[in-house]
Amino acid sequence: MLLFYVDESGGTSMTFREAPRGRSRGSGASEYFVLSAVGIHDSSRELLALELRAIKERVFGAAATDRPWGDTEIKGSYLAHLDHNLRDGAHDWLPPGYAAVYDLNRMNELLRDVGQLFAKFRPLVFSVVVDKGAILDADSGVNPLGAAYARLYERVALTLAQVNRGEGAIFIADQQDEHEAYFKSGNLTRDVNALSTKGRGRPNFDLLLDKPVWIDPKLSTWDKELIQLPDLVAYASYAWYKAGGPPRGNHYLWDKIAPCFAAHWNTTKAQGGGITVYPDPGKYPPIAP
Repeated sequence: MLLFYVDESGGTSMTFREAPRGRSRGSGASEYFVLSAVGIHDSSRELLALELRAIKERVFGAAATDRPWGDTEIKGSYLAHLDHNLRDGAHDWLPPGYAAVYDLNRMNELLRDVGQLFAKFRPLVFSVVVDKGAILDADSGVNPLGAAYARLYERVALTLAQVNRGEGAIFIADQQDEHEAYFKSGNLTRDVNALSTKGRGRPNFDLLLDKPVWIDPKLSTWDKELIQLPDLVAYASYAWYKAGGPPRGNHYLWDKIAPCFAAHWNTTKAQGGGITVYPDPGKYPPIAP
């Protein structure tokens, strides 16, 4: 059984500050919405979680055990702020625990160790980038959250059926009211049916549990650690699409994440398989430099 840990970057609001094609879209939210999933075998859950925790205890020191968990949470945005502060003398906000790694060598140590986890465990990684500007241009009325989950479920189901035969999947996510309400409303089934491939190429959704398992971060131990990984993937995937290619900066960990994207079952490329853009842009940005 594969466990897919899910997190997001950007927001689902259709009012946002940065506008593609030079047109003003208003203000308040992000240009894209990204939903990412990092899949591991259930037998790897304990070991990977413990290794993540050990990295934090080694790099953050006493802050990893003496302070609230969120003070040393590893997030893509925190790593970006840390890099910005150290390299440019900026003053972006960081959780208090990051004072322990406020040093270029310590930051590089953290990036190295977390990156090695991707290389060691080789998780099966998926990202769906929803281009909200393209949705507005098409006047399609598609819900970004619905599009993201529909594509994620479709791509995982097809990969399991065509490549990872014999595997089933469970999605695991942090508590998020918007996502939970979406599933409870029945809108997932509606959007999956509307947006998924029809006919002979239709995925077998029976391979997937019908909705994510929502963890309670106050009670969770291993899963709380593991959900840090899809956050890193989602943040880097957002930067990848925005930049039109591999994002620049070691803090994105792109060189470690990119080889883990699931290959498309027919083309063997990550584009359109492990990393998908909705609506389909036709030509995808390159994954490698």
